[in-house]
Amino acid sequence: MHGHDIIKKSAELRGHRRFGEAIALIENNISNIDEELKINGWLEAFYAARENGDQAQAKRFASLVAAIDPDVPSIKPYL
Repeated sequence: MHGHDIIKKSAELRGHRRFGEAIALIENNISNIDEELKINGWLEAFYAARENGDQAQAKRFASLVAAIDPDVPSIKPYL
């Protein structure tokens, strides 16, 4: 699966409230996602954690997003 497809599949899983699967898909395949798309992958994992109510995991993913772009508005409350 290509990076864009991984992110798209994770978003689909998140839409079905399968948050753990959405996160695992990103975490297990982040090395297969092109550098310019990694922020999208980490954001997808962040959204899944946030929607699942897992504050600790949301903070961890927010930190990974911030390492790439600290100005993403949705992560700021988690930093």
